[in-house]
This record gives sequence, C-alpha cells and structure tokens, in this order.
Amino acid sequence: MSRVATNTKFMQKYDYVIIGAGVSGLAAAQQLRRQGKTPLVLEARDRIGGRVLTHRGRGLVDFGAQYIHGANAATWEWVRDNEIVTQAWFNETNPTTAHTHLFAVDGQWLSGDEALKTRIAELCNHPTQQPAHDISFADYYRPLAPADDPAFILANVRNERIEAADLTRLSAYHTAHERNISTSGWGNFKVPNGYDAIVAALAKEVNVQLNSPVLQVDWSEDGAILHLPTQQIWARYVIVTLPLSLLQLGMPVFNPPLPAEKLQAIHALAMGHVCKLVLWFKTPFWQDFTFISTNGVVASWWPVLSSPATLMGYSGGPRAIQLSSLGQAGAIEQGLHELSQLYGPAVREQFSEGHLQDWSTDPWARGAYSYTPVGAGSARQQLAAALANTLFFAGEAANVNGHHATIHGAIERGREAADEAMQTG
Repeated sequence: MSRVATNTKFMQKYDYVIIGAGVSGLAAAQQLRRQGKTPLVLEARDRIGGRVLTHRGRGLVDFGAQYIHGANAATWEWVRDNEIVTQAWFNETNPTTAHTHLFAVDGQWLSGDEALKTRIAELCNHPTQQPAHDISFADYYRPLAPADDPAFILANVRNERIEAADLTRLSAYHTAHERNISTSGWGNFKVPNGYDAIVAALAKEVNVQLNSPVLQVDWSEDGAILHLPTQQIWARYVIVTLPLSLLQLGMPVFNPPLPAEKLQAIHALAMGHVCKLVLWFKTPFWQDFTFISTNGVVASWWPVLSSPATLMGYSGGPRAIQLSSLGQAGAIEQGLHELSQLYGPAVREQFSEGHLQDWSTDPWARGAYSYTPVGAGSARQQLAAALANTLFFAGEAANVNGHHATIHGAIERGREAADEAMQTG
C-alpha cells in the first residue's frame, strides 16, 4: 500500500482520532484516556450521543435508546461509577413477571390468560435452539404453529420489533448463536432521569469536535488524513464508529477504497429499522398497564412514566418502514386510529400532540441497529478487523460476542478497538 502523499505540515495532528461521538466512540475515547492518551472525537451532529436522544419538553421521553438490557451489561460500570438512578422494567419473554401485559390482534383485545402469555414466550424463546443450517426466521418459524394462531402472530411481530428486522432476511441460525453466546444476562432496566445521563458519563473530559462530518479518509500504513468540510486532520490511528448504514452508503469515502473483504462484510450485514411514536394526552384514558403487544403498524405501546399522560408506540422492521412512509402527521394519525380501536373515542378527545422519531430518515443514523441476515457468515468479525494498523472499526455492528444492536455492545466494541489501536502503537 502506498503512503498518504498529501503534505501534512500545516495540519492538526493527533495520535488517535475517533469518528463518531455515539456511545462506541465515547467509550473508545475513555479507554484511550485511561492509558494517558488524548484522542480527538469528530462528530457530524451538533450534539453527542448518536442514537441516544432524550427529549425534555412535556416531561422526559427517550426518543432513542431507553433501556439497559441485562444485569451484566457493560453499561453498568458507568451507571454505578456515576450514581445514575435505574429501575427494573418489564421482561416480556418471562410470563411470570408481575406486570400487566396486554395483547391485541386486528384491533381487538385478546384474553390475557396465562396460556396465551406462556405460548408467546415459548415461541419467542424458541430461536435459542440453533437450527442445523442457515435458514431465515420466517422459514424457521413457519412449521411451529398455524399462521392464524394469535400467539404465532404476536411472536413474529415481537421478533420483528426486537431485532428491527425483516424476518424473511433475518438468520435464525446466526440469531440463535448470538443469543446463546451473549453474557449480558436477563432483565431490562430503565433510566428514569434520561438515558443521556449515561452519554454524559461517557463524555466526561473527552475532547469532542461537533459539526465535523468526515467526508474522506486517505489512509495507508503510515496514518490517515481526514477531510472535513473546512479542515484536514492527520491521525496515526483512526477508530471508525459510524453506523453500518453509513458505511453501506460509502460514507465517508475511503482512499484507497476499502478492500473487497471489508466491503463484502459491510454489505452482508443489514441495518434494521425502528420508529418510536410518542403521543401526549391531556389525561390518561387507560387503566394502568405495563405493555401492549399488537399486530398493528404500531407494534407495541407502553406508558412513559417520566412524562404524565404519555404513551410510547414502537415498531421495528417492516412495520417501522411502513410507519415511516406515512410521515409525521400520517404516523400520528395511524397511532390514534389503532389506539381508538382499543380504547374508543376517548383517545382523540384526550389527544394533545405527537412526535414520530424515525431513525431511518435521520441523516447520520439511516436506521436503528444491525442484524445478521441469512448468508452473512463471519461478516461481523470481518467488519471488526483492523486495516493496515491504521483503521480500526467499532460500533454495535462490529460487536462479535452476541451483544450487537445494544448500547453495551457498542461500548464493548469501542473499548476493544481502542485497545487494538494502542497495542499496535
């Protein structure tokens, strides 16, 4: 590989530059700081946090990441060290948890008896039994129950929502493997004062330059030149923490182009889609509940306890794409329509305002988080592999221990990439 030829005499120079100030980039920066390094983090947005976004208007609502998934998640180190308040939350795969989980199909309530809950949980947990060969979720699930079985319908919707995936593409083989090797543990935990408290903890004393999109990376075994709209920066080591979706779109441009194996890995994985629909009401029209699972365009609902009289709707996979296609006003109308089927005219009578957080149309996200399609093979390992001892890859999509698609997976991979860069140096 040839050297970077551009004259670096008048450029800012850093040993370590991190592209992206999401949790993976911030975790990488903290790992470097712990070893006495002074990295620069470049962020295209005017804020840190990436797909973590806490809204404080009518109460507190997390428009992005909202829960800590698992009692052993790496996130807990930052929570405990910074005395961040958390609360245990609903685990929908465990029918014995003492929460009110409601079910509806085609706009009609279903009986919430234990048999239905248990059957849905069994179907949702079934993919931990790894199939003998690579097969899609849709094909794997099809023989398990009749297509019109309510438990089967709701289990499929849940898998779409949790994996943010198209089940005709999602690999049952790889998903089972990823779930089985995960060590994050069970349980979900919310951050009542806002998930951005975790971002703030990760960002302490980190040098972040906002409004600084990296347009091109000229790289070689000697280092890299990062081209920004109004400046160029030289770095000996570059940690790339951008979402998979941006890499798939060729953002930034790499010169020379990334090797074929790296590009194949990037395009073998899939970026999933999520929409969060927040509806504010004058007063609650519902009796207390913890969670509603439906097969509507809005696949689930839960009350936002930190924002009075507020419901959060959530859709993943194809339903998120469908909700996104309706636009802001259309998505709000869809949510009101589906809730009205269940709760009647009080929904519209009490409605105040709404907001659709569509991560798929966010220019610096272009999706929610990654999933593994049929045929992806070892794509995550190939994505995570360093290039020329100069480029290192992090972000949730490059996590290889079953924790991708999570905040803690992004944190773990950020640390690992920082360690790899330091070991090279």
